[in-house]
Order: sequence, then C-alpha cells, then structure tokens
Amino acid sequence: MEIAGIRSAQELINPSGQDGGEEELGKTQFLELMIAQMNNQDPLDPAKNEDFIAQLAQFSTLEGIQNLNGSFAAMAQSLQSSMTMEAASLVGRNVLAPSNQGVSQGQGLAGSIDVPASAGSVVVEISNASGELVRRVDLGAQPAGPLRFAWDGVDETGQQTSPGLYRVNAFSDIGGEQQELTINMPDQVVSVSIADGGFTANLASGASVSAAEIKEIQ
Repeated sequence: MEIAGIRSAQELINPSGQDGGEEELGKTQFLELMIAQMNNQDPLDPAKNEDFIAQLAQFSTLEGIQNLNGSFAAMAQSLQSSMTMEAASLVGRNVLAPSNQGVSQGQGLAGSIDVPASAGSVVVEISNASGELVRRVDLGAQPAGPLRFAWDGVDETGQQTSPGLYRVNAFSDIGGEQQELTINMPDQVVSVSIADGGFTANLASGASVSAAEIKEIQ
C-alpha cells in the first residue's frame, strides 16, 4: 500500500529533482523529515521518547552550526573590508621597514637598527651607489632593542655628499663575534597588494614588504 505525502530524504534535500543542487540537509528539510516520520509512524510501535529527544538534539546542533557558519562568514567579510581600508590608507605615507638602502637629498639619511642583544659596539657604514665607503659611524655600546641612527650627509673628509642612492650596513660586536644587523629605512608606499588574508606594501624604492614587517608608519 502506498502512503501519500511521504517523501524520501533525497527529495527533501533536492525537491526540484535537479542535479547539482544543495547536497546538505538544511534545518527546514530536517523538520519536514522529522514531522513526516512522526505522522507516519507505526501506531503499534511508536517512536520512543529517547529517539525523539535525540532527533531534537540533532536539529539543535544543525541549527547552531549553520548560525555559527553564518556568523563566521559575516566576520570574515567585515575583517576583509577593514583590512582593505587600512591598506588603502597607507598609500602615499612613509613607513619604516627592513631595507638597507635609501635616497639622500644631500642631507643624509635616518632609520633604525634592530639590536638583538647587548652589543659592545655598533658601527654603521654608508656606501654610495658604486659601493664606495662614504662614512663610518661608531655608535658605541648599545643595549638590545631598536636603535635610532642618523647620518648628516657628510663624508669622511667633511664634505657634503651629493643627492643619490646610498646603502646602509650595520655591524655589532655581540659576545666577541661580529654580526650584521637588520636596518630599517623610511620609504614611501606607492601601492598595496591584497592577497591570502593579508596585504603587501609596494615601496617607491621598488621593494615590497608585508604588513607584519612594517615597524612604523610616519
């Protein structure tokens, strides 16, 4: 005997019968399936209370997961929009980021050095675009942490240098061993690239740095 009004689980999942439809059982279809089961249960062997409670628990879990997925999707969209606005606001700004070169307008350069541990001495060397040493500055003993430095644009002979691209290197004496240190130089952000949940700042010097590498926004 056929009983009208009963649909299979597959029909509830995809009522149109078309291929490629929704494959997961939604909460509306879940309720329809449970009500159909109750209406058409065997009167001589009705569903037990425990089974009914278990189905309600499954429905509650399903609804909670769907609501949680929706909340996470909204949060991700909000974070993406916020990150895009933050990245766009950097264009045209100067940032302090890892780099060992900078453009001097004849008045020198300034930046910072990452000193990983207390150093007996820290020395900064300035070279021109040809690789010739222009100035060597001894900053003396320094504690661990960021160290600001500034070069006034004067060479070893006391002459003012010409505008151009200069290379900066820093070395320290830590525990009796000489180590090269990371230099952070200011540079202008000309554009930003957004991908993989983060952004990269493209600098006027041609270098690109991630958001995590930016030490300071000026």
